[in-house]
Amino acid sequence: MANDDAIFNLDVGNVSIDGVRFLDMHPGQKMTLSAWYATMGCAVPAAIGTQTAFPDRQVWSISGDGGFTMVMQDIITQAKYQMPIINVVLSNDSFGFIEAEQDDKGQPHSGVAIQGADYGAVATALGAQGFTVHNLTELKTAFAAAKIAKGPVVIDVKIANERPLPVEQLVIDPETQDPQAVEAFIKKYHAQGLIPFRAILEQYEA
Repeated sequence: MANDDAIFNLDVGNVSIDGVRFLDMHPGQKMTLSAWYATMGCAVPAAIGTQTAFPDRQVWSISGDGGFTMVMQDIITQAKYQMPIINVVLSNDSFGFIEAEQDDKGQPHSGVAIQGADYGAVATALGAQGFTVHNLTELKTAFAAAKIAKGPVVIDVKIANERPLPVEQLVIDPETQDPQAVEAFIKKYHAQGLIPFRAILEQYEA
């Protein structure tokens, strides 16, 4: 779907983690993200700046619904100047990164629930082409339309509220960690393909 010279602008939160891990980028593509702490909402305005600086390149913004709702009024600017930006919103009705932090600290969830909305419909009302996606077939249809669009597109992708793999506390080595905890961790995060670092060192030990 993405052009070979595409530029991806990532928002802050779980989307930063997933973007860095799962964007299958080519050498000619670029990615930007904010290096500042908690600068949610940066992707959409960053995409406007990117499209202005590189008008001949395909530009994406990828946001969670938390970050997008902070700046979604900027879609009207994209529409005003007919910027062909592809804006993807990953909607899980939660400030997922903060929710995960609260889980890690054993705190009750507080202030992390987001009121759900149809951001595809919101985008249409602001003058963009909007899609709301619930499955892979709908996603492919939205991407196909976005690829040929002359103005901005917003693709609201409804996703499960599942936290990204917490790499800071991997529990995947049954030889050094509780085997039952390892089994539970791998099942929860679908981490069957991960290899403990200890095993890698042993494999390549001279």
